Amino acid sequence: MNYQDLRATLQSHFRTLRDTAIKEIDAAGGLSSNDRELYQSNLAVAAQANETDRPLSLAKSDDDLLARFIAQYQLDIQPGTDEYGNLERDVKRGYRRFLEDVLAYDKSVASFDLDPQAKLPVGVVPETQAGLTLSDVIKDYTSEKKAGKNWAVKTESEKLKHLDLLKEILGEGTDIRSLGAQEAQRVKTTLRAYPVNREKNKETRGNRPLSEILDLPGVPKLHTTSVNKYLQSYGDLFNWAKQNGLIEQNWFSGLFIRQNKARAQDNRAAFSAEQIQLLLEAILCNRDGLANKDYQKWGPLIGIYTGARLNEIAQLHLKDIRQVEEVWCFDFNDEGDRKSLKNSASRRLVPIHPALLQLGLLAYVEKLRSERQTKLFPTFTYDAKNGWGRHLSRHFNNTLLPKLGIKSKELVFHSLRHTVVTMLMQADVDEPVVQAVVGHTRKGVTQQNYFKRGYTVRQLDDAIRKLDFKCQV
Repeated sequence: MNYQDLRATLQSHFRTLRDTAIKEIDAAGGLSSNDRELYQSNLAVAAQANETDRPLSLAKSDDDLLARFIAQYQLDIQPGTDEYGNLERDVKRGYRRFLEDVLAYDKSVASFDLDPQAKLPVGVVPETQAGLTLSDVIKDYTSEKKAGKNWAVKTESEKLKHLDLLKEILGEGTDIRSLGAQEAQRVKTTLRAYPVNREKNKETRGNRPLSEILDLPGVPKLHTTSVNKYLQSYGDLFNWAKQNGLIEQNWFSGLFIRQNKARAQDNRAAFSAEQIQLLLEAILCNRDGLANKDYQKWGPLIGIYTGARLNEIAQLHLKDIRQVEEVWCFDFNDEGDRKSLKNSASRRLVPIHPALLQLGLLAYVEKLRSERQTKLFPTFTYDAKNGWGRHLSRHFNNTLLPKLGIKSKELVFHSLRHTVVTMLMQADVDEPVVQAVVGHTRKGVTQQNYFKRGYTVRQLDDAIRKLDFKCQV
């Protein structure tokens, strides 16, 4: 029996005990004073046991309670194993919840509700209703996000991966109303012990259960930044659930690891002027065969002269290269074959730099049109995780940069974006204009709410022309 099945069995076990106690309360009209005191005393012990991780001090110890549960369901779980430890922890949690529910129901009966039948008060969770299991809630949440096109392709893949892990940690059949601060903290603790690249590492890949791959010696764990990304995904999920009236409190709200601001910043760096020269020389002279293919030439060149994101460039169609107000532009949009953008600000026109025109970009476009192609890079294939940019990314990051001796963790294709922003700002281009060129969300009430039409193509063209790399090729 895996952990999810075991948890579901344990939940069913304590629901049965609770329902039996409720029937006895209905028959007697409430708990006797002695029984009520006993339940209250046991609840205090159970609460302390959960908070301090100490055993239950009852007439029968928690080991006896565990033993009876294991025997009743014929489980092959041995003391000292991780599985036994998980069960021991969840038995204490389930027992405490059972006591809380019984006392809450007894209180509702004592209040003499005038309804025909006493009802469970708010906060007492009845048996799981359809649509409130973690799996169903995630399904509805992701369906709405997809329908609203709220996620870019890469973001969607990342979010689904995060949510799959949440189901594995908590159990996909778990009623979301039963979750509390302890479960949220358990998720956070699990993430801090979770291995990087689980599917690729030979020590963790395959169908190994979660309990076997946490804290493996020598296996790198998720970076704090990644842990916070997972927690952000969970916070967004439960915030959605709260807004839709499914839960009263989002236990993942604010549940992240605070980082030193200097360390938490984007670790991408801009290329220096000398490094840009190396790139241009290698591409334009095809040094060492580093630009044999069209995409190996034009992909990086467009990045250098626009600061566009890699996938924005990789998914360009020929019709996206067009004249607007007599200025040749790149039209970055999400219209066409599985194209996607990071956000609404990413949908923009960017004038084509004169250097690209002089180097023959339009001639290349016309050649493709004569061949009845529709895409700027017709050999590119689509990948659900990385969109259309896999080949361009691999060549630039894994071949071009290492060959030129400028490969580092801080320098990747995305660094061209930092380079363009840096150069435009140093050329005294106003920040809102820079944001419009690279597709950053504009800041401030005026920019966001009143400047809907944005800058003219002529204004953007003036900015683009200030990118002067002084190419010596």
